[in-house]
Amino acid sequence: MTQPDAAPAPERGGRSTALTIALLGGACVTAFEAYGTLTAMPAAAEDLGSLELYAWAFTAFLMAQVLAIVLAGRWVDRMGPVIPLGVGSGIFVLGLVAAGAAPSMEWLLAARFLQGFGGGALNLSFMVVVAQAYGARERASLMSVLSFCWVLPSFIGPPVSAWITTQFSWHWVFWGVAPVMVVIMLIGYAPLRELNARHIQPEAPTDPVPVWAAVAGAVGAALIQLAGQRLDWLGLIAGVCGVVALLAGLPRLMPSGFIRFATGLPSVMAARGLACGAFFASESFAPLLLTDVYAFDLSQAGLFLALGATGWTIGSVVQAQRWLRLRRDQIIALGAVAVGAGAGIMGLGAWLTLHWIVTAVGFTTAGLGMGLLVSSTSLANMQVSEPHQIGRNTSSLQVAEGLGNSVVTGIAGSIFAALHTRLDASGTFTPIYLMTALMGALAFVMALRVGPVRNESAGVG
Repeated sequence: MTQPDAAPAPERGGRSTALTIALLGGACVTAFEAYGTLTAMPAAAEDLGSLELYAWAFTAFLMAQVLAIVLAGRWVDRMGPVIPLGVGSGIFVLGLVAAGAAPSMEWLLAARFLQGFGGGALNLSFMVVVAQAYGARERASLMSVLSFCWVLPSFIGPPVSAWITTQFSWHWVFWGVAPVMVVIMLIGYAPLRELNARHIQPEAPTDPVPVWAAVAGAVGAALIQLAGQRLDWLGLIAGVCGVVALLAGLPRLMPSGFIRFATGLPSVMAARGLACGAFFASESFAPLLLTDVYAFDLSQAGLFLALGATGWTIGSVVQAQRWLRLRRDQIIALGAVAVGAGAGIMGLGAWLTLHWIVTAVGFTTAGLGMGLLVSSTSLANMQVSEPHQIGRNTSSLQVAEGLGNSVVTGIAGSIFAALHTRLDASGTFTPIYLMTALMGALAFVMALRVGPVRNESAGVG
């Protein structure tokens, strides 16, 4: 597979270090916000008196995130990643402040929409900064460190957020993150300004921003998520409308050939979406599996989730090692196998009611696969994309991940809703994890269609 020249390495010295600190700090803050919100949201919904709108706090975030990813991807290709990164960070902080000040659940939903829009633009631009400011060999190592920045908040985020909520109020979970994000923005200002000055306008014209396609993708994902939460005629209609919206918008949001699973980038996107959907659906139902089958309490189930993050970090570290003599596409395939196998082990544990350690091994294995696959799909996208399309393709990759999460989790939710009142816990969770294992297997098939991509870390390919 033909690959464009690698991006130039960043300048050495204090400003390069400042950029790395800002990127790692931003990852830690956004991860803490994600885990902290999961802990604080029940208290917020109960305080505001609208528990029936609880799920929409996450759906609003997702809809805005998909929309922002698409728009920011085209914006980045035209003017570079720095301005979208700054605007996204500013909107994200505004959403945090607004969420902390929410007097009603409707206000909080609007604030979550702002957070999702800012976070989507921030994350998209973040990955393009990595692609443009770091050399090919440095990127894999940076991905490993970034994974650790997500693992640490998975351990400390929930207990810290719970303490803040109990001792003060849920408002301070949002307000406390905002000033830290502002400090990180100030640290990164100078090196990002230098990076922006080096941006070269692309010779090739960029696609017009497909606003309608972005809206169709966001609304389609939300409708499918809604359909997974209920089993009635309204749910069926929502699901059908969601699929139609996705089929209308996807051809404009993804690389050419995505619908027919063409080789190269389309298969990279498909493998990422299927694997992420398999893992996050498995993760979403893990607390219920543990409480219903193994009689865990909620605090024990919450700590259990850190196993997946730990496995993810190990996989991300392994993919950057020089002794791993595999091409990048082969690492993606290996990661998909681990995700599918891990989900299958969790399903086997539920079916036979094996010791919870079996479930722990399965979940950690799935996390390991995600560390291998997510880092490697991001690196493959950076290497294979033409320089003037790196923003568009990165947005496609992140949209594929978001849609995969929504669709597969929606399917898992439909299975749960159909079975949990009719069967015992074993009969309910086994089909869910067999389905996620199947999605991991499909991700492996897509990985085999990617084609050879060089592993710059090991010099293979």
